[in-house]
Amino acid sequence: MGDTTDGTDEHQAADSRLWQHCLHEDNVRYQQGNLFLVAQSLLAVAYSTILTAGDSNLPSARVIAAFGIAFTLTWLYVGHRHFRYFRAIQHLAVAKFSEYAETLTRRPRGWSSLPLIVYGLPSFAAVMWLVLLVIT
Repeated sequence: MGDTTDGTDEHQAADSRLWQHCLHEDNVRYQQGNLFLVAQSLLAVAYSTILTAGDSNLPSARVIAAFGIAFTLTWLYVGHRHFRYFRAIQHLAVAKFSEYAETLTRRPRGWSSLPLIVYGLPSFAAVMWLVLLVIT
């Protein structure tokens, strides 16, 4: 009994790997966002706790705000890199899976929450840290 496959199994396996990779990267993006949001929240709590301890702690609050800005820029950079990588994988998935391509074309044009998550949230956090740095 010889090999009766004509490459179909290999193509199906490759398609499955591509789809799993697409799902994995989508999941990673949300996990990264959650990590950065939790860390930002902890920094904000530390900042407010230090401020309630008295005026002698203003330099410490400024350090936390400055760190918050640097952390937010890191969040923005990581998000941007991952966004570009995900778009490349998504392009491959659109070319390979007609159902996925059709789903993407049926969503309202011009509106995607992904850029808001990737660029909007870090931008809002950066503005918050800049304002907190200025007022302390």
